[in-house]
Amino acid sequence: MADKIQRTGYMSEIDSFLREFNQKRSQIPDSVKKEAEKHKKIADKRDRVVDENSSPIWKDF
Repeated sequence: MADKIQRTGYMSEIDSFLREFNQKRSQIPDSVKKEAEKHKKIADKRDRVVDENSSPIWKDF
């Protein structure tokens, strides 16, 4: 088995820059908001458990 990975806490320059950039941004563009909403809807559909007996789509199966 593989040994457990030890985290060193290292952060690259680009990671530091992007984290700081995201924290300083005061307003999120509409396109980013729409993209986040779209992916949230997809994740909700993926993660939500569907009761096969209550859904009409499964009626004839």
